[in-house]
Amino acid sequence: MKRQLIAAVTAAALAGPGNVSAEASSPVRPIAHFADLPDVVRADVEPDDGDCHIEEQRLAYGDAFEVTGETGKRLIIVPCGQSGAYNMPFAIYGGYGDRISRTVFPLKFSETTGDTAVNIRYDAAEGRFTSLLKGRGLGDCGSYYAWRAAGLDSTDFLVLEEVRIKEECDARADGGPATWPLVWKRQ
Repeated sequence: MKRQLIAAVTAAALAGPGNVSAEASSPVRPIAHFADLPDVVRADVEPDDGDCHIEEQRLAYGDAFEVTGETGKRLIIVPCGQSGAYNMPFAIYGGYGDRISRTVFPLKFSETTGDTAVNIRYDAAEGRFTSLLKGRGLGDCGSYYAWRAAGLDSTDFLVLEEVRIKEECDARADGGPATWPLVWKRQ
């Protein structure tokens, strides 16, 4: 719910004073029930043998959401399978209209791709998706990835912008993962 509130407040702030429909115009839509998902996504998360099976009550935590771009490009982010103590896997689905499929996206600066990422967050103001794979619960080490939605001319849905890795778990916050050592940045 906190993320939903942040998205609504961000949309209202960007819309400016006097715009009462800012929440309705927000590109972020929370997903709280299986019925809110397109059929292809629902087929992965609802059945017990689905690729990303979760219990419907998990959607009520505010972890699943959809981001719709100005062009109608849809990105649907849902928890995918069982979470660990401090890392929750997510799957990303992308498409236009009813044509939605599981998205493969860049995970590293090489040719590595995947269809799940951990602890996904979306910053509507910056239009950035981030993933933080915590090395331990304290969050003082691990891997941090940042993506942007791909442009209209791309068949991809997400473009990797940067990768940061902090290997030493030293109990120091050091400004958080966005300040960890940069190992790759899009030029």
